[in-house]
Amino acid sequence: MKKYIIILSIILTANNGFAQNTDSIYINQNAQTESGRQKHTDADSMFVTANKLYNEGKYEDAVDIYEAVLDAGKESSYLYYNLGNAYFKQNTLAAAILNYERAYRLNPSDEDINHNLAIARSQLTDKFDEVPEFFVITIFGKIKSLFAANTWGIIALLSFAVFLILVLLFLFAGKLFVRRLSFWIACLVLLLSVSCKLIENNLRKYSSAIVFVPVLTAKTSPDDSGKDMFLLHEGTKVLVRDNFNEWTKIQLPSGEQGWVVSEAITII
Repeated sequence: MKKYIIILSIILTANNGFAQNTDSIYINQNAQTESGRQKHTDADSMFVTANKLYNEGKYEDAVDIYEAVLDAGKESSYLYYNLGNAYFKQNTLAAAILNYERAYRLNPSDEDINHNLAIARSQLTDKFDEVPEFFVITIFGKIKSLFAANTWGIIALLSFAVFLILVLLFLFAGKLFVRRLSFWIACLVLLLSVSCKLIENNLRKYSSAIVFVPVLTAKTSPDDSGKDMFLLHEGTKVLVRDNFNEWTKIQLPSGEQGWVVSEAITII
């Protein structure tokens, strides 16, 4: 009886821990109506049309259709990447970097995305001496860039399912050796699951933005009376730290912080 109580507790804990992912899956499935499938097909057709226009050198027309696909609720790293290329061809640097960054967020290991993002960044006016990171943070950054947030979430969910199976094996295995082995492997798998979930949460809390005005002045306080601190130029990436009314507190890679008008930046 005690074993069944333990199993029931584990299952309830699992349901609570992954309720958000499960709910989102059900929402997506329920949304697959006839009209939803039609919109999906239309968006794919528009994407193909936009690619054709891009290859023909009609970049402005391609941008319009790519943006329309986004407005239709379609999102992918390929869409953002192509949209970034179309903006880059028109010398619209801020919009190009914004969409490269969004493509990178969805597919951080893609070589083409990283290459084009690096080229776009090299054309920026602002250059910063970044604050050295603790080596653990650097390693963590490299690890989390291996996959997108959704992939880390799937790994966390699957590894937790394996953990539950190993717990059942530990509870019902007859041989002592099997029980000990399943226990230690379950501990490692649980650690993997928790780590992947933390990485997923970290990636979803994406709080960066791109400057979308030619010149932006950061101030000491969230109002026009604040003293000028530093200037930023179009396309520069900043971290978002706080918001107050129509102002946003940002941080530079160098560590400097200041307040800017919210409408002058676009969240990645």
